[in-house]
This record gives sequence, structure tokens and C-alpha cells, in this order.
Amino acid sequence: MRKHSLITIAAVVAALALASCNKEIEYNSNTGHDGSRDSASQLLVNDGKADNTKVDDISAPDGDNEDWFYFMPPEDGLVTVNAYVDQPQKIIMTITVMDSFGRPIHSIETNKSDNVYSFPQIEVKPERHFISFVTRDGKSSYSVRADFELPPVIEEPPAPVIDDTPQVSGPKPSPKPCVPADKCRPGQKCCKAKAAPEEEDEAVPEKTVKGTIVLITPRGNDLADIKINGIGSKNNVKKGAKAYLRGLKRKVDIYDCKTNFCMATVKANSDELAQHDTVDVVVP
Repeated sequence: MRKHSLITIAAVVAALALASCNKEIEYNSNTGHDGSRDSASQLLVNDGKADNTKVDDISAPDGDNEDWFYFMPPEDGLVTVNAYVDQPQKIIMTITVMDSFGRPIHSIETNKSDNVYSFPQIEVKPERHFISFVTRDGKSSYSVRADFELPPVIEEPPAPVIDDTPQVSGPKPSPKPCVPADKCRPGQKCCKAKAAPEEEDEAVPEKTVKGTIVLITPRGNDLADIKINGIGSKNNVKKGAKAYLRGLKRKVDIYDCKTNFCMATVKANSDELAQHDTVDVVVP
């Protein structure tokens, strides 16, 4: 009887051990202190005086599926968020930048071949903004930073010059008639000879500058947001500038420009943009 009881107890213990081994790790069961927006960890904004990069790990197999950060700009300005993924080939992860209400501004999904992910520059106010790292598969270390800068100073045009010279009222005297140049005699007011019509100048070729696509964010329907380095206000490239994708002769719609880069949209897919990454822009 005692031997039978011992066998039964051993079977129950083995079954419990097997069930424990087969138990799947629950989503976000081991995320630590930063697994939600309410418990986001602070990311200090880099003002150029110190390197405020944050380094962390994320792992779906260990139940650490989400990491959240917040940053607080010191005043109105511009912020650029950059992330580095240590082992992109071992994880599928979505990185999202959000406003103070947690609404997405920009989102990027990692791929197996890229370590660096740069977000378009955003205009910010001195209030909390959020960054989330979310994965359902794989694990990797990563780092993230937010760089702040003041908006460019816009110079106001000079005030118009007001002519305060007193104006003489009354009718203006009629000018004396002139005599045609071919009939004019000494002492008479001669009309100026008509100038010969000038020949039209030959067409001047358009001046262009070249930019390189460094970031692609697909929108769907073969439409993509692109970041173009090498062009910007430093070489007179502005919003709405005439631009084309070299190799495909496809129009590029520039909707925002900073000092050293511009943001634009283009009707092209990722494969096309991987082969044709040069943009020609017409400048004055």
C-alpha cells in the first residue's frame, strides 16, 4: 500500500514539473519598470553638451516585450530621434515616436540588414513626448537618443522706405514735342532713335544640386516618405522646389527643408529607391 502511494506522488510531481517546463512566457510578464507609457523611463534630451544616449535590452522569449521612454524638450524647438539596434537579424521590432497624448507621429519597423534608424525631425513644445520599442519575436540590445535644437531664426524683411518729399499740386506741364531723329535740326528737341530689337538669349540650362536618400518610410500604394541629405536651406532648396528622382525621372514632392536636409514624398517602392537614391533639385 505504501509503495503504491509513493508511485502516485512521484507521478504527480513529474506531471507538475512537465507542465511548468511547457508553460509559455506571457506577454510583458517580465518587462521591468518601463513596460507602459505610465511607467516610461526618462530620456534626457541631448543639447550638444553631453551624450545622453540610453542603452537597454528587449526580449520576447523572456517576457520583456515593451520598453517606453519619455523626453521633455527645454523649450519650443526641433527634435531628432535616432536608434541603434545591436542585432537586427535576431528581432522584429517596431519603434514609434509619439506626442504628449501618446498619439504616433512617426513609426519604423526594423529589418534584418539595418542597425541605424533615424526619424524625421519634429517640431516640439516643452512637454512630454514618448518613444516605444515593441516586439513579439526575438531579442536584442539597442540604444536611443533625442537631439534638440532651436528653430532657425527668420529674418524680417526691411521696412519700406517712405518718400516724404512734398508733392506739388496742380496739373503737370505737358512735355515739348520732339522731332524725329532723321529730320531733327540743330536747336530742336530730337527724339531718341528706336533701339533695334534685341536677339533672344539662348536658353540657359537649369542649375541643379544633388541629394542622397538616407531614410525611407513606406506609406503604401508605392508612395514613400524620404529624407534627403546634401540639400536644404544652405543651398537655396525650399519647400515645393522642383525635384526629380535620378534614373527614373520621377517627380519628388519636397514638403519641408532644414539646413542640411529635406523631407519629401515620391511615388516609388522600396526596391526602386534602393536602386535609385539620388535626387536632382533645381535651384535659383
